[in-house]
Amino acid sequence: MTGKRWLVFAVLCMPLLAGCGGGSEGDVVRGDVGVALDEYLTRITPFGFSGAVLVATDGEIVLSKGYGLASVSEGVPNTPGTIFTTASITKQFTAAAIVKLEMDERLRTEDLLSAHIEGVPNDKAGITLHHLLTHTAGVVGSTGDDYEEVGRDEVVRRVLEAPLAFEPGTAMSYSNAGYSLLAAVVEVASERSFEDFLNERLFAPAGMHRTGYWQPRWRRETVAHWYDGATDNGIPLDRPFPHWNLLGNGGILSTTGDMFLWYEALKGEDVLSAASREKLLTPFLDDYAYGWDVRDTERGKLVQHDGANMLGASAELRWFVDADVAIILFCNRSFAGTPLFSVVRDEIETIVFGGEVDVPPAQFRVDGENLEEFAADYLLPSGGRYRLSEEDGTLRISTFHQDAINALFVPDEGDSLLYKDLNLRSGRLVAAAVSGNSEFFSKDLGDEQAGALAERALTGLVDRFARMTGAGARVAVALGTVPIAHDGMVLTSVRLRNELGSIDDIGFLWREGHLVGIDETGYEVSFPIVRVSESEFAGYHLGFAKVIPLKFEAGGDDEEDALILKHRRARRFKPHVHDHGDEGHE
Repeated sequence: MTGKRWLVFAVLCMPLLAGCGGGSEGDVVRGDVGVALDEYLTRITPFGFSGAVLVATDGEIVLSKGYGLASVSEGVPNTPGTIFTTASITKQFTAAAIVKLEMDERLRTEDLLSAHIEGVPNDKAGITLHHLLTHTAGVVGSTGDDYEEVGRDEVVRRVLEAPLAFEPGTAMSYSNAGYSLLAAVVEVASERSFEDFLNERLFAPAGMHRTGYWQPRWRRETVAHWYDGATDNGIPLDRPFPHWNLLGNGGILSTTGDMFLWYEALKGEDVLSAASREKLLTPFLDDYAYGWDVRDTERGKLVQHDGANMLGASAELRWFVDADVAIILFCNRSFAGTPLFSVVRDEIETIVFGGEVDVPPAQFRVDGENLEEFAADYLLPSGGRYRLSEEDGTLRISTFHQDAINALFVPDEGDSLLYKDLNLRSGRLVAAAVSGNSEFFSKDLGDEQAGALAERALTGLVDRFARMTGAGARVAVALGTVPIAHDGMVLTSVRLRNELGSIDDIGFLWREGHLVGIDETGYEVSFPIVRVSESEFAGYHLGFAKVIPLKFEAGGDDEEDALILKHRRARRFKPHVHDHGDEGHE
């Protein structure tokens, strides 16, 4: 789920007609921080960034601008007025509704669920609203697809019939279904529909007139499309929306500007009293408060929440309380199967707090350029391979073999040896999962908690691979290991192909040589290349936040053309006809 929101026109728009005209008061780029952020975001847009960003310091907006396209087919740009999905940021509105009802003396957060919902079974008799707000109730995580056409009573029934994962209050397990229960409580206690209550008691007092599910009459052309790779997944208005698998836990639509108004409202007392705000932002287990993560960081107290769906939408709101910095980031495109906000977050925060990041050079345009002339495979002397392809007017580079990855991103020889070992171990892990041997990989697991999560995830792969192996499995091949985080975490992608030609990829997350997680999609090292001068090009990989300088060199009479990357020369060659480009590593 995702979302986002900005300022409202007071004239030329009917109050309920959201997204009139451009839907924006215009871009804001203010001060050194705003200029630096705008340069970074503008430069990374050709490399896959798409969304809108609002940053405020000391209550003043220094950046509010859209980047990329809200609709590729229509050429509609993202702007501060584009409507996005707020995803699980929605939970903070549900939590605020509960504490608002407590202010109205309609309920107490210490109330048992059974005080507001009928038919609570004995095993769930001890669940309180506080437990649901902090994800410590032990209820099921979800009750079905977000866009299933299902009503409130049916969702409540499903949650109450599902077994508890643990005794309420003893552990924390993130539950979308728990927040749907809370939305039902809001309706019962307020005697209003969930969205009516949010609009009347939260959004209107905060000045938020372009936030909600269906009540603002959204203009379709102002709502951002969701993109996963080249796939256009449409807009939420194209789907059954909203129903009770989604209500309360995600899916509210908004703009960055409206989210800024919400942040400003939380700092004051126009919506919630100081006591209610304190309750909302006091963390319980695992740093989770009521609809917010709240933790201490090197930059002071951080209040934040994020969310995403599998269709390309992702969103994040981060409030550094001590520094009075708000960063609102909404995206309408995924990156390599992951939420886009998580890929660019660190660089944005580094800039906001005065640091420097690797910014791609400005793109150099050449009229009538034919990028197809560069499309070919290029081979390093060590055997590593790069494939350059032209896609919709963009040149793209993909890597094959670990030494091709190392030449771009892994300069340290020790890391190169470690990655080679992780490739071998990951291939064996998949082979163990295919054979149903869950004991084989237990020795690779890290600390007890992370290891248990990884073991359950990997055990679950047995059923998934059974579909592949029914036709006879071929050997699992490691596609490569790449660094993906500043804390030393790396990811190894493994590909399994069966005799019918079906392919399935899986990723293993490692830290200090221990398996700590599973990525269900794997990770392909592939990124765009742009011309930056008459003779030079540059690539930029959002996930690694590194500029890769390169150039092409014409060969002489006895030499082939070459690709020069970081002083490494890869000669151009014609691939074999049977080469599918997915070979792995020894």
